[in-house]
Amino acid sequence: MKKLALRLRDWPPSAWIFFAWLITLSVLPFLIILAMSFAVRSDGGVITWTFTLANYERAFHLVYFRVLIKTIVLSLGATLTCLLIGFPVAYYLARATPAKRQLGLMLLFIPFWTNFILRIYGIVSIFGNHGLLNQALLHLGLRDAPLEILYTRVGVYLGLVYNYLPFLVVPIFSALEKFDLSLREAAMDLGANRWQTFTRVLLPNVREGIAVGSLFVFIPMMGEYVIPDLLGGAKEVFLGRVMVEQFFTMQDWPFGSALASILSLGLVIALWVRMRFDQGKTEAASHAFR
Repeated sequence: MKKLALRLRDWPPSAWIFFAWLITLSVLPFLIILAMSFAVRSDGGVITWTFTLANYERAFHLVYFRVLIKTIVLSLGATLTCLLIGFPVAYYLARATPAKRQLGLMLLFIPFWTNFILRIYGIVSIFGNHGLLNQALLHLGLRDAPLEILYTRVGVYLGLVYNYLPFLVVPIFSALEKFDLSLREAAMDLGANRWQTFTRVLLPNVREGIAVGSLFVFIPMMGEYVIPDLLGGAKEVFLGRVMVEQFFTMQDWPFGSALASILSLGLVIALWVRMRFDQGKTEAASHAFR
């Protein structure tokens, strides 16, 4: 305890400000939601602070479990697509001249200079039944009827990829920018082909950027509400929409808190497992050099 007290005493003011911000806006709200998930809501809407696991039992009902699985699959698919698109973009920007790099980053974030809702309706104007894509297909005679993209899972998927792609490009770009290109040239001089150089030299050196970028997009996708609501419609129900409806429509805060707690704890456990995995690999590498 004395060592901990001495360490806390040596913290600079900026560290205390960050610690206070973290407790007030992150830890405390999560603890309130976690505590409320064990409460009871009466038929009249009154919340009683009585310990119960009924909300969690209801959360694992087959209906909500299917929604959870659908949300995970869609988020993983959209994250993988962002990675497949974003990695080549980040690689090009990392190797480009400073002028081209600055222009590329500016073009990447130009859509984010507008309102989030306006960007969603921009997707509607392109992929809607009377949007630019369908009008072009009908005009060229390639389709007899409009493509059904909006208000389907495909529409939600496109919206997620479009809105979260830059958040994956930037961490990968930052990692690639620090990558020593001489390692790539040395590997090829030693007889490695392009694929071997990519998988054994490039990827291991930028895996942190890939992991951070993937988490930056996967975690908010899991709780996304606006994109599924506007582009998926009533046909596609995902976890974020279920939680919002429980909080603000059904006024069932204990059950909504149970859903939010399950999602948050699942993501925290996934982060912990990844950190332990990286720590194990680091320890193994350090033992190998001894």
